[in-house]
Order: sequence, then C-alpha cells, then structure tokens
Amino acid sequence: CPAGGRGLRFVLLTFGNAAFSELLRNFCAHARRAGAAHVVGAVDVGAFELLRESGSPCYKTPLALATGYSLDGANSHSSGSWKAFAAMRTGEVARVVATGLDVLHIDTDVVLLRDPAPFCMCTAAARAEFGDASRFPCSALRAADVAVSSDNMGPSRSVAGGAAYHGAGTFNSGLLLFRATAAGRRFAAQWHRNVASPERGSRFWGKTSDQQVFNAMVRRERQWPGVGGRRGEWIMRRLHEDWDGNLSLGALPLPLFMNGHGYFVQAAHRSLQVSPFAVHATY
Repeated sequence: CPAGGRGLRFVLLTFGNAAFSELLRNFCAHARRAGAAHVVGAVDVGAFELLRESGSPCYKTPLALATGYSLDGANSHSSGSWKAFAAMRTGEVARVVATGLDVLHIDTDVVLLRDPAPFCMCTAAARAEFGDASRFPCSALRAADVAVSSDNMGPSRSVAGGAAYHGAGTFNSGLLLFRATAAGRRFAAQWHRNVASPERGSRFWGKTSDQQVFNAMVRRERQWPGVGGRRGEWIMRRLHEDWDGNLSLGALPLPLFMNGHGYFVQAAHRSLQVSPFAVHATY
C-alpha cells in the first residue's frame, strides 16, 4: 500500500535502482515529510532491500524479478537496458492507472516540498488556495485527462503565458499526471505500447526515451510547438490529430512544479510568492 495520502485515489509513482540509493532515500524522505501517498518500483533487488529496510513503500518491478537485468548508467537513453527500463515503467504506470488510481509519474530527482494530491484532485482544501480567481486554479487541472510539466525556464513568464508558454517548451515526463478517466487510461496504455513496441516506420520508431515518445504523441508533426494553447489557460488546444478532441491535456503550472533553474538559480518562488509542490533537479 502507498504511504501517506488523504483518502484520495491518487498516488505518486517513481522507479529506481540501487545505484541511485541516495536519490531514492531523498525522494522518500521528502515524500514522507510532505505526507504524500507514494510508492517506489524497485528496478533491482538491491533497491528493494534498501527501501524495505527503511520502511519505504516499494515493490519489485518485473525487471527486479528478471534474471541478469542491470540498468546501465549512460545518459544517452539508447542502450538496450535503458529501453527495457522505459518499457517497464510506462507499462507499470499504465497498469496502476488502469486500477482506477490517478497517478503522478515522478522522477527520483524530484524533491517534494508539499503534497500535490489536494491540488491535483482539486479538493475543498485546495480550492481555498487555488480557487477559480487564483493564478493557478485547480479546477482547470481537474478537467485534464493528462497533465505534464515543461522544460521552459521562465516560471514568471508562465503565470500569464499559461498553456501557450508551457507548450512552447519540451514536455518533461519526469512530472506527468495521468487520470483514471477513459481517455487517461487509453493514453497511458498507448504511451506504453509506443515505447515498448513501436510500429516500424511510425513516428515513434527510433525514439530513445519515453519523454520523446510522449512529445511525439501529442504534438503535430513537422511543426513547432505542434500544440496550441491560450495565454491564461492551463489546457492545451490543437493536439496531434490522433488525440485532438479525444484527450484533455493540461499543463502542470511551472511555478508550482518547478525545474532546478527556476528554483535554485532564479529563486522564482520568492519573487512570485508561491509555495511550490515539487522541484525537479533539471538544469
């Protein structure tokens, strides 16, 4: 069972191996401190034993049960072991979403400062802070089947820019929300299929990471950014033809789900006077 939570059908799901033991410990410590429902998929037996001994909620993924699997440390995302990892974790995300839980897929280098569940689920408590008149109304995100973070580097610009600004940057799958709606489940399952067994000659063939596949799924081909968005709104418009009209894609507001540059270098949370939920240690 996931640790933390407030009776919501929502969980944070991350994955890691023993080589990233310090990141795993750090992730779990901050998740516990925030009171966030979370579970870690152990990629190898070493990670599982480490997490179990520390009392962190965890389970053995199919790769941890496989004989002889080892995830290499290359950052090219092109090795066979990395592709096996990407196929596994997208499949596990799709599997959990299919059970009826909303899932925030989250990298282990994300530091949780607050529990994002009330905001993502737009609870009554969250609406007191993020009501319709606020800069980041949670009701807008509640309408999304899928919502994703952005690699754009201007948290202050995103306040007014909304979905238009977020869509102009690469979508980062290290903070990626899936709802257990019919569309959310379909998209999660298709994300996994496009990563694990892409059709030869398709736009997903040759992609080396689940993030590349995600971007290719939602963006129109041969144009940038390939998705539409309006300033001041948090739902994307004009998705790829496969999903346009069939999926509601939201933006996780950059000031609340920050990247490393926005938080550590710009200290944008201070100038914007916001309390972020998470900081992704990118840049």
